Amino acid sequence: MVNGDKLNPKDLTVIYYTLHTDRNRDGTLDGAGIIKQFTPPAITFGVHGQGAIIPVNCNRDDNTITAGYADNQDDKVNGNNDLASGTGRIEIRRTIAGPVVGVPAAWELKLEVIRETLADDEPEKHIRVFDGAQQDSDEMIGPETDSFARPTTADVGASKIYAIEAVRFAGRNFANGEFGLILSVIQPEVTGPDTTTYWYTDKLMVARWIGNHHLQTVNDLYVAIANNDDFRTALKNAADADNPAITSIPGDPQTAKAIDIPYLNGNVWVKYDPAGEISPKPAGYDPWMRDTMVSGYSSWPGNNDNDIQTKNTFMKAHRWEELQNWVFETLLSADVGVFYPAAGSTDDIVSGNYGGNIAVTPPVKKTTLAGTTSYRFGRIYYGHNQKHLVDQSSRDFLAAQNMQEPIVLNTDWLFVGHVDEMMTFVPDPNPADPFKKWKLLVASPAEAYRILNDNSVAHGNARMLAKPEWDNVHNQFKYTNLQLEKLQWDNNAKDWTEVDVDVNGTINDFLGDGQAPLHNPRRDKKQQIRYTYKQLRNWNIQGVEAVIMQNIDRLKMAFDLADDDIIKVPVIFYPEEYIDEPYALLDMLDPTALDDDDGFNIYPGVDGGFQCGALTGDMPNMFVGNTRLMIPKPYGPWIVDPTDNVNHGYDLFERDLTQKIATIVGGPTCDFIDDWDIYHMDSGEIHCGTNETRAPFDGQTAFGDARYGQWWTAVDA
Repeated sequence: MVNGDKLNPKDLTVIYYTLHTDRNRDGTLDGAGIIKQFTPPAITFGVHGQGAIIPVNCNRDDNTITAGYADNQDDKVNGNNDLASGTGRIEIRRTIAGPVVGVPAAWELKLEVIRETLADDEPEKHIRVFDGAQQDSDEMIGPETDSFARPTTADVGASKIYAIEAVRFAGRNFANGEFGLILSVIQPEVTGPDTTTYWYTDKLMVARWIGNHHLQTVNDLYVAIANNDDFRTALKNAADADNPAITSIPGDPQTAKAIDIPYLNGNVWVKYDPAGEISPKPAGYDPWMRDTMVSGYSSWPGNNDNDIQTKNTFMKAHRWEELQNWVFETLLSADVGVFYPAAGSTDDIVSGNYGGNIAVTPPVKKTTLAGTTSYRFGRIYYGHNQKHLVDQSSRDFLAAQNMQEPIVLNTDWLFVGHVDEMMTFVPDPNPADPFKKWKLLVASPAEAYRILNDNSVAHGNARMLAKPEWDNVHNQFKYTNLQLEKLQWDNNAKDWTEVDVDVNGTINDFLGDGQAPLHNPRRDKKQQIRYTYKQLRNWNIQGVEAVIMQNIDRLKMAFDLADDDIIKVPVIFYPEEYIDEPYALLDMLDPTALDDDDGFNIYPGVDGGFQCGALTGDMPNMFVGNTRLMIPKPYGPWIVDPTDNVNHGYDLFERDLTQKIATIVGGPTCDFIDDWDIYHMDSGEIHCGTNETRAPFDGQTAFGDARYGQWWTAVDA
């Protein structure tokens, strides 16, 4: 009351600022969260999930950027694609209720990123916010500035939209890919200078990387140019005949420019120079496309209503060879992103890190008495034991994506040590169960020797590991013996030298007890130790087969894998490297023998035993296309067939696999391709020498529910 009962009205004006993100992931910026609280309280998933998803902008829209750099490795918004989809959006809005008046000049705004946990690196290493959403907008928060910025009220005006991108995926020192974004408002007349009056805080997360599996449609097939014209022609012919057809794209590491690969060191990007090697890697011969990178994609809600964005994204494997120049100079583009999780780490660069050792199952599930766990995007699997290791940075990256829980296998028994040497998944379109639309192909020495035994009476003299060529003049085959390059002791040079050794033989040879052509890699006192076909046979059947089946048992523990889901593929292995350490009795195939039999009585992959290579062509190490399997020729026993007017014969191992694949209703076709000289002789096969992009997995069609169409809604909660 004033002066009795008189009223003294006052016009009041309320001015406040709010922070807006696409919290519900529908492509539209949402209303403000709850003042002075985290909104949402936690990142959630499912159809009602909350928390804006920010793209990891690791493609290259603007070719003016220094070669080797992706868009998220510079401090500007790059090009129209970044404007449309490569960056996310946040907004600061001003609301005025009451008479229109100016914002007090002393008011201040502060926009800041904060880390989710203290174990994470500084948040500005992971996130970059630009001072606008136009081309060439500059970084105002990020690795090259700071964790906060102070936009002025004049610059914000009634509202302002800012572009935001992620510098990296979740992984080492960024455990779950989550962070906070705070808008603080300072009103000195209320709380004093430099003291926050109120704030809004949104929780956000970065998009996840999803590894590709073999039920996804292949779009592009990559193969290195590596003195392999005939191989690339045969591969292209098979790709062209696929349905849908696959585009074959060569990559040339011998002409690619040497590229500096940058990584974030503190708040600057510097070239990565692992182990003090000369960086960058010079151009040169490198046929191993698979080992260089891992195929995958990333997706996120776009900036328009329900405008889902997807980008082919390769994980650069922790490998330091010539093909990476082509990857960063040519493959990295507007359509393809590349992310190198191990760059800048001190992790060792060893064969176990390579892409051939990282693969993904199709969708699988695990049923227990407690219930069923569904892995709708499949599960990553890799070999990581004692002698073959995947670096910590890559393992942290794979685990942190939290969609394809990794399965760890033992590849110590292999000389190269890659999972693609012992197994692969092929599509089986017939089963009604969406978690069983596959067959698992597994290398099996026991199956190889079973086939040899079954044909020994009728075809004991059939030639193995030799290329048959029909002589039309004499109506007979002539054979070219196949070779492997191995170390042998040269008495004249008094040193170990590499020589090409013929490895051909007959079925009777492989089932007999004669001398095998290769020498034991156990080299005591510079003496060659010979071994017999019988030693090789028993070691394959009792040792190699047993170790492979131990890995199958691990898979059975990881998901619902039954014996009738498995197709055994004939492959014979040979001892390629000796593990020169004292053996233990428990590692002996036959402990009662009390003798290591020069390594042949020791399980592969343990001390005193061998690490293996494929002697016959390693057929599981194939390229799985859409309706065709591109399989390395095994060069198993060649059976002459006078009734065959086209080929005049057939390969027993090829025929066995073809007949087994033919039992898959609507299954793929087998194309056998000669890769012996280019890949097999260097301990690899077709899968090692190829790579691909695939269409994102269509979970909505696979599982009959829209929520499985995107990884952020693909949960049962």
